[in-house]
Amino acid sequence: MLQITTGQILANYRILAFIGRGAFAQVFLAESTDGRKVALKVGDESGGGQSIPRFGEVTGERNPLGVSPDETPAEALFLDPQEGARAEVLDFHEVDALLVKEAEILHSAKGRGLPELYEVADSNGRPVLVMEYIDGSTIREKIRSLEGIKLGWFVEVARTLERLQALGWDCHGDVKPENIMITADERVVLLDPMPNVARSDEVLATPWYNPFLRKDEKGDTQSLAIMIYELLCGALPFDEVPFRYARTPGALSKEDQSMALSLYLAYPRPRELNAHAPREMERLIYRALCDEAYGIENLRMDLEDFLSRR
Repeated sequence: MLQITTGQILANYRILAFIGRGAFAQVFLAESTDGRKVALKVGDESGGGQSIPRFGEVTGERNPLGVSPDETPAEALFLDPQEGARAEVLDFHEVDALLVKEAEILHSAKGRGLPELYEVADSNGRPVLVMEYIDGSTIREKIRSLEGIKLGWFVEVARTLERLQALGWDCHGDVKPENIMITADERVVLLDPMPNVARSDEVLATPWYNPFLRKDEKGDTQSLAIMIYELLCGALPFDEVPFRYARTPGALSKEDQSMALSLYLAYPRPRELNAHAPREMERLIYRALCDEAYGIENLRMDLEDFLSRR
């Protein structure tokens, strides 16, 4: 585990506070020699969602020792052709390679919807991403504090995802409440884009928000729809990856594949759990989850249309 403390100098920046952690990295508030506040993202010694320690109770406390039980860190999943997807742990070399690729995405975005990247610094031979410090709350934190969530924020997320695609990135890959930050002036910032790993038999994802372990636009579309479902119903449409053998079709017979897919499509409809859920949102969620032709642009346009009629 990283041992970084307040007051420590890291890559010529002085650490001010711990901000948060995920499956593969930790983020710190730091200060440059000229007094500018920045966020430093540093790779952990190893990474993987199932290896992350959790606190015993749901909490908003930010502590490098663990994460709240309601948070869902990403996982590195190996796609075994016979056994299906299984979690594994990345070593620090693999984690550092992810940070370097993430830096490429942030550099391309130039701060439009993602944090601005200032530089990739070096600390004892390991990369440190020096980024814009975003002062705000994640959607996960707003859910915990029972604050209102605005659908317009999801429109902004969809626009950012469309811009990423236009820049040549297939998807963000890890859209979830922990990775959407809302500032005091309601700027919407999407955190932690998940770059593709080099291995074709491995995927980085948060299965609860990317049930088919996709690495494309449709995966992001499903993730956004799952978040909207969660806000309407107070629960996810499923507790684990519903299609256990996602992206490993050879591990299941066609009959078993059909059965697994049928169970997935039978998730509880929003209005079954919340009679006040708008029918338009129920339809949007269904199409995002189940209609292969329904992409992020369609979702964004349907959200805009819904909001324009309110």
